[in-house]
Parts: sequence; structure tokens; C-alpha cells
Amino acid sequence: MTKSTVKALALLLLLIAVYYWKVLFTDQFSLLTGSEAASQAYAWLHYWIASIRQGTLPVWDPYTFSGHPFAGEMQTQAFYPLHLIFLLVPFGGNGEVLARAFETWFVFSHFLGACFMFTLARELGLARFPALVAGLCFSLGNFLAISSWPHFWETGIWLPLVLLFLLRAVRAQDKRRLVANAVLSGLALGLSILAGGLHIVVMAAVVVVTAGVFAGFTRSGKGRWTLPALAVGLVAGVGFSAGAVQLFASMEYSQVALRWITGGPAQPASQAIPYAYLGDYMWPQGLIGMLVPHAFGGNLGPGEVWAVPTYIGALPVLAAMIGIWKCWGRPWVRYLAGVAVVAFAYSLGPFSLLHGAFYALVPWLSLAREADRFLFLASFALALLAGFGIEALLAEPTEATAWRGLRRVLGWGVAVYGVAMAIAATLGQPAIPQVWFSILMILASSGLLLYVTYGHRGLAVKVLMVALVLFDLSGFFPSAVNKIEAAKKNANELEKLQSLRGAAEFLKSRPGLFRVQVVAEPRLNIGDMYQVQWVMGTGVTMVKDYVDLLGRPDLLGARYVVRPASATEPGAVYQDSAWKVYEDPNAYPRAWIVHETTVDSAAPGDARRLASVGVALAADLEPASQGAVEEVTFRAYEGDRMAMDVHADGRGLVVLSEVFYPGWQASVNGRPARIYKVDGALRGIVVPGGDSRVVLEYAPASLLAGAIVTVLAFCVGLVVVGIGWRRKGLATQPINAS
Repeated sequence: MTKSTVKALALLLLLIAVYYWKVLFTDQFSLLTGSEAASQAYAWLHYWIASIRQGTLPVWDPYTFSGHPFAGEMQTQAFYPLHLIFLLVPFGGNGEVLARAFETWFVFSHFLGACFMFTLARELGLARFPALVAGLCFSLGNFLAISSWPHFWETGIWLPLVLLFLLRAVRAQDKRRLVANAVLSGLALGLSILAGGLHIVVMAAVVVVTAGVFAGFTRSGKGRWTLPALAVGLVAGVGFSAGAVQLFASMEYSQVALRWITGGPAQPASQAIPYAYLGDYMWPQGLIGMLVPHAFGGNLGPGEVWAVPTYIGALPVLAAMIGIWKCWGRPWVRYLAGVAVVAFAYSLGPFSLLHGAFYALVPWLSLAREADRFLFLASFALALLAGFGIEALLAEPTEATAWRGLRRVLGWGVAVYGVAMAIAATLGQPAIPQVWFSILMILASSGLLLYVTYGHRGLAVKVLMVALVLFDLSGFFPSAVNKIEAAKKNANELEKLQSLRGAAEFLKSRPGLFRVQVVAEPRLNIGDMYQVQWVMGTGVTMVKDYVDLLGRPDLLGARYVVRPASATEPGAVYQDSAWKVYEDPNAYPRAWIVHETTVDSAAPGDARRLASVGVALAADLEPASQGAVEEVTFRAYEGDRMAMDVHADGRGLVVLSEVFYPGWQASVNGRPARIYKVDGALRGIVVPGGDSRVVLEYAPASLLAGAIVTVLAFCVGLVVVGIGWRRKGLATQPINAS
């Protein structure tokens, strides 16, 4: 790495730090005021860190949904190795992850994304300054900048590296270098899988396949198709293997889970969502959002269409158009232009034949159900194309008339926009401030580009370009929410979540095992945040058998109910300025013994006497004596293990108020025992009369197999890369120099 490159990366760090000044240098703004940011991303991260510090890998979450596979949902990022850095940061005085640490990580992740894009742009032959602008546009634009979901932006930042090493692989002159670079691309893809953003992983797979096919068309001579095919196969195989621990857990979970979708009923997670329920897409006028993000009031489509889904700045968009025009002769410019066009076409959903055809014909593409999210690919391509445009603009002109056409277009554009603004101001027509800001940015960008075409290419121009990009993006991508304004609107969900601390401490002081209900919308994740066992949770999936039990909180051991302090019900056993806690004396214990069963699927009236089992027991139960005292005492209760002493009057069935799920193993007095599904979704274990020790452990074969495959993929992959680097070196000449 040369000194010039180090300086460029240092400048990137400085620019991104300044861009995110609100969260880095003040305490007045927050990235965690939203419900999903607070009760999903922040609470999940807190649970993950707390579990690791306690010496437990958080694969099972006992605190939500009456027990839930934490690793089953990819977005919890249960296996993302970069989060280990949080172990170096102590919890705050209240025993919580510091919000500042989360926000600093957000900024650093975006810096990584900018660095990765800078490196890819350099691989494509761009000079340092255009590559720097491409990195800024990619990292600070599109939904990477506005998403409150870490699994999106932490997955998205790896796409440039996936493509970078794939390009090196398909252009390698020998197989050793091809294999080493393909392995690196696959490991980057594996890290994106572990980061949890399934939708972006699908997009990355699309890039890998299409880039490989495109490379085959552009190569010549021996191995024209076989070498790109080998590279793509290696990337796919290594990527799947590197992400296996997450993929295996998610595939197992999908077989027994339901997922909730916008505009339709819950669907089995293992099946493709019916086409009629794919309600997230961009309306045709959304294309205008490339230059005017808040056109039509920001209403660019139904469902999950943000007002700025693909915006990377007015100047970069104009530069991208120039890049396509001036650099069309470069093969990978044509590829990137094709990616942008196809991604836009696909994002139109039912308006696009492409969307329906791909849905029907491309395997697993339906997993990325929100068509509008494919605008991420469009913005990825546009950021690189903007770099090509800026390089063309800053190059020495070959002739005096080289930019005559562009000057005419920009000149007429500036004139039209200026007249429109004057007329609107004169007539006093109401206008959306963001639209006027867009027009101002278009005018400023056009003026600066005109200035460049007349031969002004010095340092001042570069400074103005970067300043205009940052100024433009900051106007549409507010990096944080003003906490004072959020408090006025009662919209700071992190403060609401933290207000549960007192109630949580009271609940944890109560004896025995129990669960709670929290009566609040949106849901506040008291479970993962404060390790209080909760009958609900956050996320968009749930074990399908558990859904039917939500109407039986007594059966789930919900002894306490938490309500807002404004609740009028009498009898609170705890109260503070925000919450009241009520006790339900009718709640079931966490485990009990029954001596009668039925295979009737209907839930029994008194589950403490009669258990409904899915299949007949291997041995008949024995009736208990009249007035017999039976007892289940928990001796240990951990995230992935529980042990209890059981005293039964005769052979009985211990019913645990724990969700039945594959991967749990039981033993009675040291001997393996079968776990039966009881009362629709609970666990049951047959015990003999007398005293017994019952132990349950969560040790799914899928987790062990996935962990072995992932560890081997990284270890073997890094050895292969090391050998290739030592013998041949991995880098290739930039594409325009080859």
C-alpha cells in the first residue's frame, strides 16, 4: 500500500467522521430512537455481548417467545465475528451496551464500506480521487446510510470486496492465483452471510453469477468459459461453506417458522411467498428519485420504499451519466450500466415483466421479497459509474470540442431550472422544501460540471466536488434523530426501553422461574435487554406451533404483567414513573407432572392434569396416589441447558413450559430420553416414579455441522490464500492497464 493510498484512506476516515459529527461529537442525537433500532438491533446486540461475556454462544434465546432459536433468524447476527470487538468496550453504569459504542461502530462500518469500494474502484482502473468519491457515494448514499438495521449495512459493505476478488480471479493468468482470489471473494461472501442480511446476500449472489457470465463474454482464447465458471463455482462454494453455521441454523428454523409480511397473512418461512403478497416495489415515477428524492412528496411506491432508496447525490448521478457516455468502450462500465438498468427494472415489481419472470425462474430469488431493495444494486453500480464520470471530467481534454454537447445540455438545464424556480417563487406556490433543495443541488452540480469542462481541474475543484457530495447527501440522509425533538413526540423508543430497567430489576428479584407480559406497542424487548423471560419478542418470524399458545399466557408461566404507569387496574405490586407490574396468581408453574395423556390435538381444559401429546407415549403412565405430593425443582437454567430434580409418585410426564424445538436433547438419570411435543408446542419427558434428575441441552446437529464447515472454510481458505500470495502474489494490474 503506497503512501498516497494511505493518505486517501485517511481522508476517507476524516470525511466520514465529519459527516457523522452528530453522533460522534455530540450527545444530542441518536441512531436508536426507532422501534426496530432499539428493541431489535440494540437489544439483540446487548444480549449477544452479555452471553459471550458469560461464556455462552447465544444460539438459543430463553428470554423471548418463551424460548426461541436466536441463531435461526439471520438478522440477529449470532455468528458475525466482527462484533467481537464489542467485548473490548465495557458496559455502561447501568449494565447496558453504550449507545455511543453502537453508533461509533455504525460510523466505522460505513468507513469500511467506503474503503472496500475505494479498493474496487482502483481495481477497475480509477485514479485515487474518483475512487474516493465512489467510496463516499456508496457508503453515505442509498439505504446503507438510512437503515436502522445493522444486518443490512454490515452485509452491504462486503459487496465491493466480493466483486473485487472475483474480478481478479476471472482475469488471473494462472490457476493458483485464480483459486486464491476466488477463495477471498468467497470468504467475503461468507462474512456477508454471517452479517445476517439475507436480501443483500441474494443480490451479491446475483452479482457473482452475472459478473462471471460477463467475464466469459469478454475473455478470449483458452479457458474463455471454463476459468470464469471455475471462479464462480469456487466463490459460491467457499461463500456457502464460510456462512454454513448461519445458513444451517436458518434452514432448520425455516422448516418450523412463520414469517409476517406487509399486506398479507403469515407465511411458512420455508416456502416462497405468493406473488400476490409481494407488495414492496417502486412506482415508475420513482426513477425521478435519482435526482429529486422527495418528488411526489417522497411517495415513490407502496410498502418499504424509502424516499431516498437509491440517491447517491445529484453530482454523482450526473457524473455517472457522463461516465457511461465517455467510458462506454470499457467492458465493465457496460456491465455496471446493465446492472443499474436491470436493478431499476426489477424494482418496479408488478410493473415489470422482468420481476415476474425472475420470480418464477430464478431459484431462491423470492427470498429477497422486497423488489425495491434491489435499488441497492443500482446505487452500487451508479457509485462506481460516478467515479468513471469524474475521472473523464478531470482528464485532459483531447480536443477543444470534447465537451460541447455536455455544455449545451447543462446550460439548458440550468436555464430551465432557474426559470422554473423564478416562476414558482413569483407565484408564491407552496413547495416541498426538500424538492427545492434538490433543485438547488442540481443547479450547483451542473454549474460545477460546466466549470470543469472549461479546463478547471485543480485542487479547488476536487474540494468543491467532495463538499457538494457531502452537503447534498447530508440534506437527505439525516444521520441521527434529535433526541429533544423525539422526546417532544414521545418517539424515543430507546428511552422507553431503558425506562423498563426499574421494573426489570424488580422482576428479577422475585423468586422462582416465571415469564412476563409487557402491554406496550410497539413491543419493548425487555427479554434480550434485561434478561427477563418474556412471552413475546421482536422480529418478523415465530415458531408456527407457538402462535396458538399466545392466547394461553397462563400456560406459558406468565406470572407478571407489565403495564404503563397510566394503567387504571388496581393491585400493582410494583410501580414507578413509567410502569406498573401486576401479578397473576393463576399462572401455571414452569414445570409440572401429569399422569394422563390424550392424542387429541385439541388443548385440554386443565393442562395440569391431562396433557395432549402428538403421538402415543412409548410406555403407559401410572396414576398418582390420592394426595401425593410431586415436585419439580430447577437446579440450573441457562441459555442452552437446564437441569431439574423431579419427584413423581409414579411414572409420569414432566411438562415443561418451554417451546418444543428440534435440537434439544434430554436425559433422565443420565440416560437419553425422548422429548415429546405436548399441548401443541411445549416439551414433555417421561420420568419414572421416585426421584429423578432431568437434564436438557440444546445441541443441534445442524449447529455442530455448520460450525465445523465454517471453521474449515476459513482455515483452509486462508491457507490457500497464503500459499497463493507467497508464491505468486494475488494482485493483478488494474483493468484498464491489462
